[in-house]
Amino acid sequence: MWAFGDEETRLVIEAAHERAIGRVLEWIEDEVAVIRHGTDGIYRVRPPGGLVAARFRHYEARSGRPLLHDHLLLSVKGQRLDGKWGSIRATALHENTVAASALYNELVASEVCEELGLATEPRTVTPGRRSVMEIAGVPARADPLDRPAQRPDRHLPGRVGARVRHRRR
Repeated sequence: MWAFGDEETRLVIEAAHERAIGRVLEWIEDEVAVIRHGTDGIYRVRPPGGLVAARFRHYEARSGRPLLHDHLLLSVKGQRLDGKWGSIRATALHENTVAASALYNELVASEVCEELGLATEPRTVTPGRRSVMEIAGVPARADPLDRPAQRPDRHLPGRVGARVRHRRR
């Protein structure tokens, strides 16, 4: 919808996307992220100043298809009230990635549907697994270009399956 919609549709989706990212980060800061300190990390506190994150916006998937998405890298360090830095409990972040993703999807879908007068409906992606919510009336393959997804390395002769080594200096 974002890539092939009209200007109003794109703006509504971009605004919903932006707000949902902010809300999900707030949820992570308020409910998930804890800083460990003390012997064996026995004390745990929420990061009072929030999380440190880097954010990168992309407009295409690896396949080259249009796809508005952001990558957020969260630091595993957080500042405590006493000004010292401690380790964010990374396991808690990892354990809540699916919940964060589901919250993001729900927030975007809810806002987009409200703003554009649309509705959602369940769609089975994998038989026997829980359905996902999709915008009603949008076919699962709504790409007007209707081209099969391709791995980007297929376009790099001699590089398919090549290993890249990185060594610290």
